[in-house]
Amino acid sequence: MPSFKSAFISYQTSDKLIAGSLKKVLSDIGINSFLAHEDIQVSEEWRTRIIKELSNTEIFICLLSKRYLESDWCIQESGIAAFRPDLLVIPLSLDGTIPTGFLRHIQSVKFQPEDINLTDIAPAFLKGKTEKGISTLINLIGSSYNYRDAEKNFSIILPILDELNEDQGKRLLELSYSNDQIHHAGLCAKEYLPKLLKNFGHLISDSQLNFLVSTCNRYGAEIVSRHS
Repeated sequence: MPSFKSAFISYQTSDKLIAGSLKKVLSDIGINSFLAHEDIQVSEEWRTRIIKELSNTEIFICLLSKRYLESDWCIQESGIAAFRPDLLVIPLSLDGTIPTGFLRHIQSVKFQPEDINLTDIAPAFLKGKTEKGISTLINLIGSSYNYRDAEKNFSIILPILDELNEDQGKRLLELSYSNDQIHHAGLCAKEYLPKLLKNFGHLISDSQLNFLVSTCNRYGAEIVSRHS
């Protein structure tokens, strides 16, 4: 399934460590991020490379702060991004600063630099309910590393669970089967997975289905497998 593969992180120089940490977290779900100060070689022509990356990226993430708004180059990057209607724009506020100018209409997300994870960013992936956005969120759910994150990540996709296509539903069930942080998370086992199994359980193998049904039932769900 196609998912987002590239992001451009726009930031003021003093926030480069935060940008670097965000780049690493995004790479965990298969998104390769561009950081101007890190990825441009000394010999490269700065402006040309920046414009090229902004033209080709799938996601534009800006680390908003008072310092960001004081940077002419950051404002120019945001302006270029605003004129790409196909671009997913995610403003992350480090200090309460809100988007201005051409990005004023986009809601920012409060971002905690000391606790960088994708849980708070994940809802933005569903803007427009694109196939890439949904697939990226499914990848994030599949990479959940504790019960709390699994429940929070999974809850984001619940409103559109009935809108998933068969490939997406099957993929999410297979990832839930493979990751014990998902199928042993209380809310996932009792509430979230039963809904997914009802819609897409027939698409996975008998062994996967029976395992998930048995696990959910242990947590209080009442599901009958197709071979019961």
